[in-house]
Amino acid sequence: MTQLRRIIVGHNFFPDGEVAVRSAVALAERSGAEILLTHIVEPFPLSLRMGFPTVPAQKLLEEAVSHTHDQLTDLAARSEYASVRIEVDTHQGKPFVELITTCRHWHADLIVVGAPTHDLDRFLGSTTERVVRKASTPVLVAKQPLAIGPKTILVPTDFSPASKPAAEEALTLVRGFGGRIIFVHVLDLSYIYPVGFGGEAYVPPPLTVQDFELDWQAFLSDLPLGGGLVWEKQTREGHAAQTITEIAAEVEADLVVIGTHGRTGLAHILLGSVAERVIRTTACSVLTVRPDGFRFELP
Repeated sequence: MTQLRRIIVGHNFFPDGEVAVRSAVALAERSGAEILLTHIVEPFPLSLRMGFPTVPAQKLLEEAVSHTHDQLTDLAARSEYASVRIEVDTHQGKPFVELITTCRHWHADLIVVGAPTHDLDRFLGSTTERVVRKASTPVLVAKQPLAIGPKTILVPTDFSPASKPAAEEALTLVRGFGGRIIFVHVLDLSYIYPVGFGGEAYVPPPLTVQDFELDWQAFLSDLPLGGGLVWEKQTREGHAAQTITEIAAEVEADLVVIGTHGRTGLAHILLGSVAERVIRTTACSVLTVRPDGFRFELP
């Protein structure tokens, strides 16, 4: 996404969809990117069609597609969006699959979606959650409109290769909008020193900020941090997602940019859950960035 040229926005006709559009427009104004504003009409479940066999389901779907296309066209024509080029697309399908597929076909550099709610039950199983998990393209989960002006961008890192692409994207954004970038590493002892399998608890030796200095040097060494860029680094101890959320509130972050491993099953639970928990719990928008080489394959 470093060269932002094409942004696809999933609009659901709820307030969070409006936030997604406004955030995408702010990014497009800064980068000169064009926007594809899309809405996917999901076909009626089979049980509904069987319960109402006389309802011409396909005709209703076609009418819904046409109606939402008109709505998106009117939205794209608003005067406040006149500074950017916006195309409109509506069609039928499974929303998260179609968003990712359309992103590939349109060669988009970024997907922008709204956040359903801070409620865990609403996030789990939502289109937003599935797009975050499956898309190889960076995904911006917009919770607050990303307006023009200086930004405070928080970049959590575990010093793994998955963290570096997120840092690079954050640097691009802060150079475009101005402001500062804060890198943070959270030492989560609950993951590093688990107690289980009947073993005795292991009490680790005390750690200090200096113990991570070599990790910080290796992580930051090849990032373009010059040119007057305002940045800082922090090392904290605590539960990763909770601590990241607390720091985001403390520094009044406009955006959290976080790498995610994009795995499923047990590996996903251990490695991908931090990014998803941050999305659910932070008040600000979150940009997730995949490591190079991740690809989503349809089941």
